Amino acid sequence: MAEIELLSLIASGESETVEFKREMDRAERLAKEFVALANGQGGIVLIGVDDDHAVYGVTLQSGYEEWIANVGAQTIDPPLPLTCEEGAVQGKPVLVVHVPRGPYKPHCVREGEHRCTVYIRHGTISRLATREEIGSLYQEGGVLDFDLSAVPGAALADLKMELVDEYVRSRLGISLDELPIDLAQQLTNWKVLVEQEGERRVTLTGILFFTEHPGDFLPQARLWIRRFKGLTTDEWYPNGKEIDEPVPQAIAKAVEYIKSYKVVEEVRGLKRVQKAEYIEEVVREALVNAIAHRNYVRRGSRIHISIFDDRMEIRNPGPLPNGVTVENMRYGVQATRNPNIVRYLQAFGYWEGDGLGVPRMIRFCRENGIREPEFTLVENDLVVTIYSRWHETPTPMVGENL
Repeated sequence: MAEIELLSLIASGESETVEFKREMDRAERLAKEFVALANGQGGIVLIGVDDDHAVYGVTLQSGYEEWIANVGAQTIDPPLPLTCEEGAVQGKPVLVVHVPRGPYKPHCVREGEHRCTVYIRHGTISRLATREEIGSLYQEGGVLDFDLSAVPGAALADLKMELVDEYVRSRLGISLDELPIDLAQQLTNWKVLVEQEGERRVTLTGILFFTEHPGDFLPQARLWIRRFKGLTTDEWYPNGKEIDEPVPQAIAKAVEYIKSYKVVEEVRGLKRVQKAEYIEEVVREALVNAIAHRNYVRRGSRIHISIFDDRMEIRNPGPLPNGVTVENMRYGVQATRNPNIVRYLQAFGYWEGDGLGVPRMIRFCRENGIREPEFTLVENDLVVTIYSRWHETPTPMVGENL
C-alpha cells in the first residue's frame, strides 16, 4: 500500500472498518479483530500502528503471509480468506491485513477444542456479541429464516379471522368454511403457523400480516412517522404518528399520512396544478423494501420515517444482506433476509420480484425532475433519503454524467 494511502488511513483513525495494532500479536488476539470486522462490513487491520496514531513499525518474520493466512483458516470458523500487503510510513514497515465481509456469518474465534467465540465491531471496539446479535448474524448469513420462527405466546386464536378469510378468498377463491383441509394445517402449510413442542404457534410473518395489532406481539413491527421543523431534528411537530396495523394496511396508512402534508403548486398555462410533495410510488417502494429487508431480530428497533422540509428519511434497522451494497442496489442487485415476508408482500401485490424496485424509484424521480434518492449505511441501519419537490436539484457540472 502506498505511503499516502497509509497516512490517510492513520489520520482518519480507527473506525467500524479500521483497526490499529501496535505489534504482531498472538493468533487468537488478532483473530478477534479479524472476526469482529468480518461480522460487520469487513475492513483493514494496520499492524505497526498504535491507537494514538503513532507509527512504531513491525518486524516481519519470514513466512508471515502464510502465518496470517493460517490464522484465517485455522483459528477462525468458518475460515476467512485473509490477504496482506506491506507498506511503510517514514521508513517504518506497516503490515496491512485485508479482512473481507464475512461470507458465512457468524464467524467466530476458536478458543480451545469446544469453544468458539463470536465478536462484533461496535464503533472502534471489538466486543463479544450478545445472543440477539448472534441471531442477527445467522440471519445475515442465510442460515436462519427468522421470519419463520415462532413468536412466543402467539397462537391461532390471536389471528384476525377476517384477514385470514380475505387472504383465502383471494388465494383460493373460497371462504374459510369451504377449505378442504383443517384451517390450522392450511396455515401451517402457508408458514403462518409452525409446529413447536407439539403445539402450533404463529410465525413472525403470520403476526405481521394476520393480526390486528402486530405491535402487541412484536413492538419492533410498529412504524413511527415524525415531521420535523426545518432541516434538522432539533424541533418537531407534536402530531407524530405510530402505525400498528397489518402490513398491507400499515403501508397504505403511512403513504396516505405522508401525502396529507402539503402539495406543490405549479402553473401550466392558465391553470394551477397541484402535485404531492413526494411521489407516491417512490415512497411506497421504500416502505415495502424496509418491511421486507429489515432485521426483525432487533426487538428494540422500529422503522423510523423522519420528514423534513426538503426530504424524507426512512431508517431501516439492519445492515444490507450479503452481496448487496449501497452502490449495486441502484442497479437491481438484491437479496433478502426475510424470504417468507417477501412472498406475502408479493401475494398482496406489493412486490414485483424483478429486483428493479430501486431502479424504478430512481427513474420516477428523474422523470419528475426530483433529486435521486440516496442510500446510506449509518451504523447498522440503512437510511433511504427521498427528496421533496421543494428541494432544489443540483445543476450538473459540464461533462458530468446524468
